[in-house]
Amino acid sequence: MRVISGLRRGKKLKTVKGMLTRPTSDRVKEGVFNVLREKISGSRFLDLFAGTGNIGIEALSRGAEEAFFVEKNPQAFRVLKTNVEECDFNKASNLYLMDAFVALKVFKKNNLNFNLIYLDPPYKFSNLEKIIKQIIEFSLLANEGVVVVETGKNTNLPCGFLNLHKIKESIYGDTKVTYYQLMKEEERNGCV
Repeated sequence: MRVISGLRRGKKLKTVKGMLTRPTSDRVKEGVFNVLREKISGSRFLDLFAGTGNIGIEALSRGAEEAFFVEKNPQAFRVLKTNVEECDFNKASNLYLMDAFVALKVFKKNNLNFNLIYLDPPYKFSNLEKIIKQIIEFSLLANEGVVVVETGKNTNLPCGFLNLHKIKESIYGDTKVTYYQLMKEEERNGCV
């Protein structure tokens, strides 16, 4: 696993041995960041199921101003912390060793919102729609913000959640990436 582009291009990232995490492949990561290219620079990025930090570190390398990493597994969190330190992104990084739902409440309490939110929960995670609804209900997404959801290719997600609307879907092998954006009612034009 490595940083693909930007300030830390080519930097190798540490991983967790075994089946504890499922790192996003370079192919998927490159596809996602090609789609998000115009939105990265100066953004506040949330990597909600961060694992070892692969996605959030890529965002920082490509010009995100700040990244928030949330990971509940202590072993993965230790590797995440090491990766952030070795990439010299300590000042731009906020690390949270906690459950995703708890983190969302902390962000709400602190009036934080994000330009980009990346969700890559375990493929068998059953509360994905609940997480997305809480992001909207807690106003954690900035105007015109985007939520990117990485799932197994057979996972079907709704066209939208409240004012969050599906704008794109891509499949890479066994992985599906779905993009949602905050939109006004009059901007919506059917489901992708």
